[in-house]
This record gives sequence, structure tokens and C-alpha cells, in this order.
Amino acid sequence: MNFINIIIEPAIIIITAAFLCFIFFIIKNYSSVNKNLNGVYQYLKSIERKELSYRFKEIDSFMTNNNYTSTIWEDFKKALIFPEKLFVASQNSNNTGENFSDIYLTVDASYFFNEETLVFSKINNKFIQIMPTLLTGLGPFFTFLKMAIAFTSVNFSDEANIGASLNGLITNIQIAALCSVFAVGFSLLFMFIEKILYNRMCKQYYLAIQKEFIRLFDVVTSEKFLIDIVKEAKIQNAVNEKFLKTLPEDFAKSISKTIGETTTPYLENILYSLNKLNESISKNGGSGDVVDKLF
Repeated sequence: MNFINIIIEPAIIIITAAFLCFIFFIIKNYSSVNKNLNGVYQYLKSIERKELSYRFKEIDSFMTNNNYTSTIWEDFKKALIFPEKLFVASQNSNNTGENFSDIYLTVDASYFFNEETLVFSKINNKFIQIMPTLLTGLGPFFTFLKMAIAFTSVNFSDEANIGASLNGLITNIQIAALCSVFAVGFSLLFMFIEKILYNRMCKQYYLAIQKEFIRLFDVVTSEKFLIDIVKEAKIQNAVNEKFLKTLPEDFAKSISKTIGETTTPYLENILYSLNKLNESISKNGGSGDVVDKLF
């Protein structure tokens, strides 16, 4: 039995074909994941921390329109705390973002952007995990199948062919044993190749994306969030108190201004008209009270 006879054995060919198909499958899936993760990573890497507030609208558009991250991003946005000036900043394209607050994250970014959401959910991971088991299972299957076929081909009724039958039986048993050897060997080789491809094409990029989100978004703890609320409440109370103190004075000034600008000109016109009427009556030789002359 030579090496060529082993290679062309149908059982060995099937096991080898299954191994190559599985390798092609993971390369195809991991390449797709790698392309998408690398695109997201390169985009996040191009954003400076100080630009986050006024470029958030751009980031939102990119992540939402990206089919790979759209669902994750919608959940991620619900965990964000936006500064009050974000809308103003987003409307001013010339702003450097230095005068605006950061956007805070209430939950760690790894809760949303992790191995499960960025990698496993995008590929048939359960099928990939059972591939080594399938390869290993092909070994015993073809081993026992080959042995069963070998025993059925043995002919002990003809003494002249007993030697040839035994030689054929031994050869078939050897091939049957090699089926298990090839299957287990390909299974171990597959796990080794799969782990290397996963680490280089998927793992390093989803970890890099996590680091970028940590760099861009500060995680605010519950204690810090409550302290910020107390500070904001105190600021609002001080502003309201100042407003209430100045309200009567501002109201009086407003009334005085309204009277000065609206009522006074009308009174002046009335007095002017009365003076003119009085002069007219005097010229006509009238005497007495002006009001009496009117009636």
C-alpha cells in the first residue's frame, strides 16, 4: 500500500474535502467580519476626543447607515447622556468643540460592542464550533464502514484465495485506521488554523473598537451622575432665586416704560388740543370756562 493509494481512497478524499470546505467557510466569514470591523475602527480612530460633541451627528449618521452596526448603535445611544449645548454645537460647523461638555456613557461600551454582537452574531458561530467534532466523527464512521466492507469481501471457502483475502483484509483495515488518523489530524489542524485566523481577523479589531469607544466616551458612575444632578439643581435654584428677586423691579421698569412710551404721548395730544380749542374760543370773543363753551 503506497501513499497514492491512500490519497485516492474515497473515504480519505471525503474527509479531506470536508476539511477544505470548512477552512474555506471560516475564511469567507472571517474576511467579511474583518472588512466591516476594520472600516468601523478606522473611522472611530480618525475622531479626536475634543471633536466628539459637535461631530456626534456625523458619527450617528455613519453608525446608523452601516448595516453592520446599526442595531448595536441604536441600543448604545440609549445609554448616552448628552450635554445641553450639544444641539448648539452640532449646528455650528466652525466650532472646535473645546467649549462643550463631553458625552457621557452610563454603561461600559463592552456591554454593547463585544465579541457576541460584533463577531458571533454576524457569522454561523455554532456551526463553526462543531466543525472539529464533525471532522472527528467522520473518522470512526468511515473506519467502521471500511472494516465492514472488508470483512464482507473475505472468502474462506476457497483455500487458494485465503491468502489473498487475508492480505486484502489487512490492507482495508489499515486504510480504515488511516481514516480515523486523517479525521483526527484534520480536526486538530482545523482548530489551530481557525484560532489563528480568528485572532488576526476578528478578535484584534473588536477589541480595538472597544478601546476607541472607551477613549471617546467617559463612563459616568451612578454616584457621579447623582452629584452632577445635585450641582445642576443648585445652579438652577440660584438662577431662579436671582430671577425672582429682579422680577418686581423689571416689572416696574416695564410698566413705567410702557406708560412713558404709550400713555404720555396721548395725554400730551389731548392737552395740546384743549389749548388750541381755548385759543380758538378766545379769538372769537368768547369768555368763561372753556368746558362751558363746549356745552
